[in-house]
Amino acid sequence: MKMIALAAMLSIAVIIPVQAQTIVRHLHIASIPAEVDLMNKAVAEFEAANPDIKVELPFLENEAFKAKLTTLLQSADAPDVFHSWGGGVFYEQAAAGVLRPVEDVMTQEAKDNQGTAGVSAFTYSDGHLYGAARDVGEVVLWYNKALFEQAGVDPASMESWEGFLAGVQSLKDAGITPISVGAKDKWPAHFWWSKFVVRLAGKDSFEAAARGEGDGFAGEDFVKAGEYFLQLAELEPWQDGFLAAGYGDASGYFGDGKAAMHLMGDWDYASAKDNSASKAGIPDDQLGILPFPTIPGGKGDPTDTLGGLSGYLFHKNASDASVKWIEYFNSAEVQKRFADAGFYIPIAKTAADGMTNPFKAQIAQNIGNAHWHALFFDQALGPNVGGVVNDISAELAANALSAQEAAEMIRDAVADGL
Repeated sequence: MKMIALAAMLSIAVIIPVQAQTIVRHLHIASIPAEVDLMNKAVAEFEAANPDIKVELPFLENEAFKAKLTTLLQSADAPDVFHSWGGGVFYEQAAAGVLRPVEDVMTQEAKDNQGTAGVSAFTYSDGHLYGAARDVGEVVLWYNKALFEQAGVDPASMESWEGFLAGVQSLKDAGITPISVGAKDKWPAHFWWSKFVVRLAGKDSFEAAARGEGDGFAGEDFVKAGEYFLQLAELEPWQDGFLAAGYGDASGYFGDGKAAMHLMGDWDYASAKDNSASKAGIPDDQLGILPFPTIPGGKGDPTDTLGGLSGYLFHKNASDASVKWIEYFNSAEVQKRFADAGFYIPIAKTAADGMTNPFKAQIAQNIGNAHWHALFFDQALGPNVGGVVNDISAELAANALSAQEAAEMIRDAVADGL
């Protein structure tokens, strides 16, 4: 009888089905090993609490991500969740019908966690919410204090445009590369043109040009932006081979102490270290942030900043489990780890409150005080116009295009899309 009972129990055990798992594929662009480690830790915690869900973290490098995403979203391999900088690219994706509305799935707590700005950033004109905001960031002028001291350049003298150009020349005269830039990737160069526009044109003029009003991007302020860029380019301030250098190359060049300045997002605090030969980069006590120089007659508010508000979007076939995963990953508890490590400034309420990194704290304060926090132009203007902005910026950095030609090319790209 015991043998019969045991056999019956075994047969029952065999036919009990294994719990099915929902797979969530989260496509990301994080390239720093320590940041990926934090992501993997969050995945392990989430899966332990949700054994019916498995989270995968496929990776694409920044430029490959931009190049392949449109095709990927229309394929059978489309990720459930993917990184987004918002702006025009997000609008095009929403209009194309490749995204899933999640306002009825996402909890109110998760929405409140992002704040009004975060929810607004991923709400399309149709009123639907398609994603979640993760972080805010600013493009700043990082500088190496030791190289400035070596060249006898006072950082305070760089606050005016004339003083900035004089400082660049002094650095060159001292045998120091003034600025590193990854012009091969083009988007690092577009930060220069964009910052000039933020200073010269300001919010209202930029938004009017984006709508194609008046002379659009061929207007006086935008031509002047190119002219100021060319004034800098004529001094040949960049590192040798800058046209063949990608972002990682330029970041590492600065991190190795070979260039005095790098105009780049706040993420470069970690990336410049990771891309440096030593993996240590510039010591914190030798690293600083310069205010971007003021431009005579500029219409922009002095507090205006340039940067991003990035997060995640959900593919049209994404499951409810995908939303559940992002709600956990985007929680203040998890995001605090990324803030503490200095990878970015989370938008989640309280996540950045204990941030001890002085550079991140300064950037958070800059954005908080900004009259206008301009979204990266290559994202705000969509892939077509944004691509032209990137193209002309690399050409201007090489002093290979006139300011008038550059402005007209952007104007024409806007007109083609209207």
